[in-house]
Amino acid sequence: MLSGTLTMDAVEIFLPERETTVEERAEAFGLSPAQVHLFRSIHGLDRLRYDPGLSLYDLVLPPARKVLAGVDPAAIRYVVYPHAVPHAGPSTVDPVQEMLGMLGLRHATAFALTQQNCAGTVSAIDVAGRLLRADGDPEAKALILTGEKIFTRDLQIIFNSCVIGEAAGACLLSWNGPGDPVRSFAVRTFGEYAAGVEMTPEQHRVAGEQRPAVMAELIEEAVEAAGCTFDDIDIVIPTHPNRTFWGQIAQDLRWPPGKLFLENIPRYSHCLTADLMVNYVTLRDEGRLVPGRSYLFLATGIGSTFTAMVFTATAQEARVPARAAVGAGATQETEGR
Repeated sequence: MLSGTLTMDAVEIFLPERETTVEERAEAFGLSPAQVHLFRSIHGLDRLRYDPGLSLYDLVLPPARKVLAGVDPAAIRYVVYPHAVPHAGPSTVDPVQEMLGMLGLRHATAFALTQQNCAGTVSAIDVAGRLLRADGDPEAKALILTGEKIFTRDLQIIFNSCVIGEAAGACLLSWNGPGDPVRSFAVRTFGEYAAGVEMTPEQHRVAGEQRPAVMAELIEEAVEAAGCTFDDIDIVIPTHPNRTFWGQIAQDLRWPPGKLFLENIPRYSHCLTADLMVNYVTLRDEGRLVPGRSYLFLATGIGSTFTAMVFTATAQEARVPARAAVGAGATQETEGR
């Protein structure tokens, strides 16, 4: 078993070039003007990426190929694919195994991580880190893949809460590597809300009342395990239910202005498990992940799971727009992540 620290050595994302608006998606689903007003004026949604012409592999593979560039494929020991949608593909296909073949990683141990929904990305980092530590090989690496295609209306418009956009991300992990050290992980799951989108109004009300205290307890555990305080956290990097959700949390917990990064909500809406990586890359490329400072991933997944992770930023180069291979030999413009 290895000693030391799990590190995030590379993070890249892919955003489909095709952009649409909340109004256009609302029209496609027959939403009322009142619902459109709620999404835009109250929840803060505006634009999102959505391309029905892209396959799951067109979406997920570009950032994976970018983080794997220059990496010995034999070093990739584990591949973990967290996804929020219960079925990422047809019942006859195992998407993560298909992606292994396309990436030349058939030798790797790979599996999906579900049931925690949009909070699963943080848990996937923790699980992969535990596997690397127990593996004992200091040269071994793990790959986290995120990105999903949504096939049903009920999962593209969730309650009157969010409109789902498309994005994908990949994260390369190692033990004692050159990247950002992961300093802690905390999780809370409340099985009484496992019905998720089928919860009753009363369950939604009770869950909402409990949420601020749950978040406060989770954050306290994460920062204490990291050896710091919440005041030491430069920016909270969240998932994207909507602006109203996080605005209420920030108000209830009395967070100072600017503590919570919400700037990508009107740009991309909610991209399920990819939100955290999209936000990370945005902050990195804008020079806002300052080496030596602490940051907090904070994720919530319907069902109901909350995850938190503290990491310390290291010096990394911002990336410029480039072209990346997509799918079976096609190309697609990336967003420079």
